[in-house]
Amino acid sequence: MPSGSALLAVAALLCASPGPRGAAAAAWSAWLNVSWEDGADRNRSGWEASESGLYGQDSPLQAAAGVLVLPDDRDSFNACSASTNFSGAPAGGGDAPGWLALIQRGGGCSFADKIRLATDRGAAAAVIYNYRGTGNEVLPMSHHGAKSIVAIMIGNLKGMEILHLIESGMKVTMVIQVGKKHGPWMNQYAIFFISVSFFIVTAAAAIGYFILRSARRFRIARAQSRTQRQLKARAKMAISRLQLRTVKEGDEETGPDGGNCAVCLDPYKPKEVVRVLICNHLFHKDCIDPWLLEHRTCPMCICDILKVLDIEVVLEEEGIEPVQATVFNRTTDVPEVNAEGNHSGTVVQEVNATVPEERAPSENDDVCLVNNESQAPAVNVFPHADNLSFEADETHVSRVLST
Repeated sequence: MPSGSALLAVAALLCASPGPRGAAAAAWSAWLNVSWEDGADRNRSGWEASESGLYGQDSPLQAAAGVLVLPDDRDSFNACSASTNFSGAPAGGGDAPGWLALIQRGGGCSFADKIRLATDRGAAAAVIYNYRGTGNEVLPMSHHGAKSIVAIMIGNLKGMEILHLIESGMKVTMVIQVGKKHGPWMNQYAIFFISVSFFIVTAAAAIGYFILRSARRFRIARAQSRTQRQLKARAKMAISRLQLRTVKEGDEETGPDGGNCAVCLDPYKPKEVVRVLICNHLFHKDCIDPWLLEHRTCPMCICDILKVLDIEVVLEEEGIEPVQATVFNRTTDVPEVNAEGNHSGTVVQEVNATVPEERAPSENDDVCLVNNESQAPAVNVFPHADNLSFEADETHVSRVLST
């Protein structure tokens, strides 16, 4: 048999009907001591006690005791007819204990109607058990206009159990005592509504958060993409203003001390086109142009060609910075360049500590200073998969203006 605490736990999830002033009222539990015995066979007896009842909102908070009696309408036991009697009630008077009316909920009449009928028939208390199919669920009941006797509600299973005992010939006695006070309880529909509302609000907030976060990330990505395109356009403009030169036989670069291209590490050969940066560092055109498009800096001294050539770059999104060249100290992956200038593979080489000889100082040395007292750092140059190159008119050689 379910315990009283389990019944009250179920009841605690239900809500009180609004009181006279429209506010939810506190509820009081009822301790029930139920005993039964067979008048013909004393061995057929038993008892149980549990906090399984609930006082009505308009019931006096008093104790009550007596024999449980069923109404005469044996088909429903709901005591909704004005002619209903309790013929099984013991004769009262003197010191004889009173009796309690056991009534089923429902039948088309109110709680107050049932309690008034029990009062008129001489009951000391009305015990109303819940609808069929509700288990041991109980809830506070309002019965305005019927406040003269104790009225409690018990669960359907408890009520049906007592009903079967009485119908089997048992004499069932119940003692009702005031239990604990519980705060305003909430209706099961209110709990369902609050739970659904909380779920909807939480889900909406989560979805809104992810939508806003995704929109922000998308906006930043678009701004970064626009910024990169703008930087590449400015880099292409700067590259067009850098000096181009064709290496000839007998030039310093073709001699034994001419040095190698710091990007591909190949020596310079006659008829190769080289580009001279502002810092006077020399590279193969096909090697340096893709690098400058992406990084806009000299791979050796990190000289920024946009700043030196005073080319303005306006970033579209606050907080987005252009990507600068990354300097490494150990090895480099560089594309191997053959004599025709085509990429034939990727070679991983160790960069020597010795730096290629610098060109003689020129009038542009004060624009982007090269540190001649220390060795230039080795640069990790990553080949571009699409082999980007700057499409410029190579027949026109731009001269770099001195500052």
